[in-house]
Amino acid sequence: MKFEAVRLAVEKVTKTCGKDVGLNIEINSTVPVSAGLGSSAAVIVAVTAATGSLLKAEISKEDVFRIACETEKVAHGTTSGVDPAISTFGGALLFQMDTGFKPLEVKAEIPIVVGDTGVGRSTRVQVEKVRSMMENYPNIFEPLQRGAREIVLRAINAFKDDDLVTLGELMNINQGLLYALGVSDESLEWLINASRKAGALGAKLTGAGGGGCMVALAKNERIENVMDAIMTAGGRPFLAKKTDEGVKIEQG
Repeated sequence: MKFEAVRLAVEKVTKTCGKDVGLNIEINSTVPVSAGLGSSAAVIVAVTAATGSLLKAEISKEDVFRIACETEKVAHGTTSGVDPAISTFGGALLFQMDTGFKPLEVKAEIPIVVGDTGVGRSTRVQVEKVRSMMENYPNIFEPLQRGAREIVLRAINAFKDDDLVTLGELMNINQGLLYALGVSDESLEWLINASRKAGALGAKLTGAGGGGCMVALAKNERIENVMDAIMTAGGRPFLAKKTDEGVKIEQG
């Protein structure tokens, strides 16, 4: 994460509320940095909301999201806005380039194991890699893109039906497409394959790829096996859960 983005977020909030003040900001985060988990977006959203609360500014979640999207571009260049949206609003969201964001009602708890490879990477570099693929091989890229869209649409139905088996299969297919695009790497493949062998229903990289983290879907009785397999393969596993709350202010 680039701290210039944090400074810019604070500047936008102070400008919005018309207060020219200086702030001392202490950031404590347990989210791995440059790992595909949206750490920069989470921090920027938190800083934006906290600054607005501190200065008693009337900043809605929509305002927080807008400011976070603008400042995320400083850190990563072209971004979809998915990470700021999830950090701001919480829950589950469907994002499509042509229709934007749509909240999804997902009542089921989705048992996700995250595996951190410990390999750092640049989102900007990965985005440029995909753009180059799109420009150099448009007739190959477009079918992959259509396949990825179909996977997402089918995954929504699997979510609604609480069909974890189908969701896992779709994750595996999606990982194959991402590998074809060149955004996976050896560190991710080790953890993904280890997870599947340990009983994960599905496993794929998360974020921009090229290192960072992967996620595995597993039934509760297999979670410990998957976590052990990720650790044995050289990764750092931890559990993640869905929250519907989004950004909130806590008084220390």
